Amino acid sequence: MVSEFEDGARHNRVSNPTVSVILPVFNGEDYLRLAIDSVLNQTFQDYELIIIDDGSRDSTPAIVQGYSGRVRYVRQANTGVAGAFNHGLSLASGRYISWLSHDDVFLPRKLEDQVARLRDYSDPVVCYTDIQMIDSAGNVTGEHRLPEYSRGNILRHVLTAGPICSASYSILYDRRCIDEVGLYSESWRYTQDVDMLARLARRFAFVRVPNMLMQVREHGNRGIRSKAWQREVVKYFHKELSDIPLEELFPELCDGAAKSARAQAYVWLGDTLAGQPFPIYRVAASQYRRAMREEPARAGALLRKIAWVMRRYLRDDMRRAA
Repeated sequence: MVSEFEDGARHNRVSNPTVSVILPVFNGEDYLRLAIDSVLNQTFQDYELIIIDDGSRDSTPAIVQGYSGRVRYVRQANTGVAGAFNHGLSLASGRYISWLSHDDVFLPRKLEDQVARLRDYSDPVVCYTDIQMIDSAGNVTGEHRLPEYSRGNILRHVLTAGPICSASYSILYDRRCIDEVGLYSESWRYTQDVDMLARLARRFAFVRVPNMLMQVREHGNRGIRSKAWQREVVKYFHKELSDIPLEELFPELCDGAAKSARAQAYVWLGDTLAGQPFPIYRVAASQYRRAMREEPARAGALLRKIAWVMRRYLRDDMRRAA
């Protein structure tokens, strides 16, 4: 189902914009105006804003009707956030693509600074920024200066849920990146953002703008607070770490690397995952088991690590259920 305002909004599109900002929204009435205004108030104005309403049942349509000019609004039956964003991609005409969640905010120079950085490169790259965390009232509660990694090292940090995963909130990338890696996965309803980050990291360099240009809102209705997210995030990291060759995660491991070196790489994955919050640290156990298969002499120490992870998980799961 497509909204009746799709035809009218089409006439307000920017011809061949540099940036397409895609804003998927579902029941976003609490924060949607702030998100839209943050795009309209950008210092860089060569963009189009495409809002994909994923079947909202609140006042989202009425809110968007209050805007004109740069806002293109399309309403569809509910498919999930990845399906909504993919619909936006099919409509986008910009050279660069940016995602904005309906509860988050661009700071005024976000597009200008990122486009300037991307123009330094002839080949497609992915650009991200530092971020601020805000509460439901918009108060800044924290700042995160994200790390930078070489192209060969970034994937293992993404797939162990490192701080670089927060780059998914602010990424701006060349449209050619999507042409190569494909659309967002609609089978991952809660981890589609980190999945795309990992797919991009396998093919392209990442570059950082070391400025706070994005605000990410913490509030009680965020999807990461749900049981479904908890189940999926464990499944996602477990599957990706099972499917991707160890040598791709650790390019320094040459073909025929010693079993002790492979075991140490698995221990690194396990130890890094063990330091993550609930429930992601549960995935550490599978990496310790792989390390044991490579180097059985480590079994005693690794079994203790596995037992610690599982005791911690059972304790935390019971606390949350209480």
